[in-house]
Amino acid sequence: MSEEMMRLTLAIVAKTLFDADVESEAAGVGRALTATMKVFPRYVIPYAHLLEKLPLPSNRRYREAKDYLDATVYKLIEDRRRTGSDKGDLLSMLLLAQDEEEAGRTMTDTEVRDEAMTLFLAGHETTSNALTWTWYLLANNPDAEKRLRAEVNSVLGPRCATIEDVPRLTYTTKVFAESMRLFPPVWILGRRAIEDYTIDGHTIPRDSLILMSQWVMHRDRRYFPEPLSFDPNRWTDEAKDRRPKFSYFPFGGGPRVCIGESFAWTEGVLLLATIAQRWKLRLQPGYPVRPQALVTLRPRHGVKMIAERL
Repeated sequence: MSEEMMRLTLAIVAKTLFDADVESEAAGVGRALTATMKVFPRYVIPYAHLLEKLPLPSNRRYREAKDYLDATVYKLIEDRRRTGSDKGDLLSMLLLAQDEEEAGRTMTDTEVRDEAMTLFLAGHETTSNALTWTWYLLANNPDAEKRLRAEVNSVLGPRCATIEDVPRLTYTTKVFAESMRLFPPVWILGRRAIEDYTIDGHTIPRDSLILMSQWVMHRDRRYFPEPLSFDPNRWTDEAKDRRPKFSYFPFGGGPRVCIGESFAWTEGVLLLATIAQRWKLRLQPGYPVRPQALVTLRPRHGVKMIAERL
């Protein structure tokens, strides 16, 4: 299921943001992402810049993965520059953008690559993980699955889901929110202190790296009674109003909140409804499902499921 959701969300983000078909690249992108994520934690430890220079197998795999991802995104940029067409998507906006301070200056390929790469990778990796964990939780909670399916059938009937249906898929949205509470796609994030700062009598020195874990906060029983249980009813308006704002932050917060938050909510709810409308997904008996804390929270061995057509 993890691989299927990765392939699906990669196709969606490529078509939506870049009007491109990269389905044939899904396996390669997945391998490259895994290689980069395994080496990423090294960059938050002291002397990381020295480790990067060593002839380690992990460094070689990282450089090969980076080159593969660069080539994939540069190919999208090259194709669009060659045609010169404005398709009204994100890539066209980046290529046509002009610097307000330097009149007429547009972005270089490297600058476009930097912006596009962030959205290209973050726009599918996190959503695919969130969907995978949601199917896992629904398979383990049949009452919630039945209620979700009942809502989907009531709202959609036999027709396809559209953007207008999202506000009416209220229980589906609650299921997605509860899934990201238990298995946040990004399980920890960091912020750098730009100056000394005091919180509750404790001084955080300038240039300190501050780590905040969604995994830890989302399972705090002060805010989420019986925190290990899967309960979409935690997400009624009344229940949300009783909790502090940052007791739940799957997309971060503040001025650096994830730029794709709205996109992810919309995509996640529509995909849950669309797939649940057509398929019943059961866990393969006896298959071990364990989280793996890389940059994102992936299932270590994937999630083997049996799909039954409805």
